[in-house]
Amino acid sequence: MTTDRKQINTDITDKRWGLKLKLSVVSVIICVLSVLITASVAYAQSQIMTVIPPRVEIKAKPGETAKKIVQFRNESEETAYLTVIPKDFIVKGTSGQPEFVTSLVSGRWSASSWMKLSPSSLAVPPKATVNVNLTINVPLDALPGGHYAGVLYESTGSPVRVGQGVGAGPAVQQVVGTLVYLIVDGPVTENALIKEFSAPSFSEYGPIPFTTEIVNQSDLHITPQGQITIRNMFGKTTATLKIDERNIFPGASLIYKNTWAEKNLIGRFRADLELAYGQGRGLKGTIFFWVFPWKVALAVILAIILLALIIFLITKKIRKQKEELEEKLLEEKEEVEDLKKQIERGK
Repeated sequence: MTTDRKQINTDITDKRWGLKLKLSVVSVIICVLSVLITASVAYAQSQIMTVIPPRVEIKAKPGETAKKIVQFRNESEETAYLTVIPKDFIVKGTSGQPEFVTSLVSGRWSASSWMKLSPSSLAVPPKATVNVNLTINVPLDALPGGHYAGVLYESTGSPVRVGQGVGAGPAVQQVVGTLVYLIVDGPVTENALIKEFSAPSFSEYGPIPFTTEIVNQSDLHITPQGQITIRNMFGKTTATLKIDERNIFPGASLIYKNTWAEKNLIGRFRADLELAYGQGRGLKGTIFFWVFPWKVALAVILAIILLALIIFLITKKIRKQKEELEEKLLEEKEEVEDLKKQIERGK
């Protein structure tokens, strides 16, 4: 018996030491992770760099020289060593996100070869802001319309975290820049079309999503402004959804997402898209859609049918009981009449 108790005590002690060891290991891991996360956050925060402004729009005539000043702000705790270069950009897909390219794009849209930047290299102290002189020499034969490029700051040292500007976001990057929209004066074509304006043709309930895709076929970027107006089956306006004001570059398309957040809907609805862009240009589109909670409606209909059936059966039973009672009363009445006749005969 004593030996068994000693063995039990030994097992308990071993388990306690094992539990303490596991807790110690977990604590060490948590501490290490906390230190790494804190260091990463501190490093990221110390590496934030900002361009001012993130976008600049310039208008000029062929043969003119346009000048602007852009700024670079170093929010980090270390000196930032940068190379300043002009680069063309293109817009792919339907997100509207610019993408810088290493080679010149079509001369129809290119502007980087017309740009000069001074200084071309920077050593920006911590918490300091420096100016960069942007000069654009517009050729005499420049085509009217939009020409696009960017002032890029490439880090020649350690990677930097982008703040405000092209590529802005939490990821560690090595490039940040200001977009330059150059509009060359002259006759231009302004044209856009609605490639898609849609919503689910039938929904059981809300919210209702809307998708709008606009294609820009103009000689310069456009910024459509407007809204989606939703009306019920009686023609009453029930909601308006504003379209985000975003630039659509020449030859590109952009997809807008809107949501009518209302949940309790029923009936046929009409949605009208109305947009304005450029010099008095407009776009219009109309769609119809149904919203009907058929599952709820089916449950209500079945409940009504069941209630009607119950009422019918109860009514039928009551009618039958009444008929049976009337027949019984009639029989008793006949028996009474017969009894009266027998009594009269006996007299």
